Amino acid sequence: MNNVLPIINQIFDIQNKLTEQNQTAIFERNFNRIFSTLEEEGFVVQNPIHEPFTDNRTDCEASIVGNISNKMKITKTIKPIVYKKTNGQLQLIQKAIVIVEKI
Repeated sequence: MNNVLPIINQIFDIQNKLTEQNQTAIFERNFNRIFSTLEEEGFVVQNPIHEPFTDNRTDCEASIVGNISNKMKITKTIKPIVYKKTNGQLQLIQKAIVIVEKI
């Protein structure tokens, strides 16, 4: 399992870089197949971008840009949230690393 996380993070990073350059569409099928295969192996990969962020959120480690507010939003995901499904139960194996900003 420890060997899979670096692979997931590298794939996620490549996908983010392609998205920034508006090049994701040509590889969308490939990324879907990779993440589908990971799901078959019990891994659930989530990108929390654009989701609300509070201090109570336990699945993300955040760097805050600007002033802290009651209404914060995840504006960039550096590493995704990764769960491993075992016997029908999801176990968090990697917290997301995110950038958070005031809405």
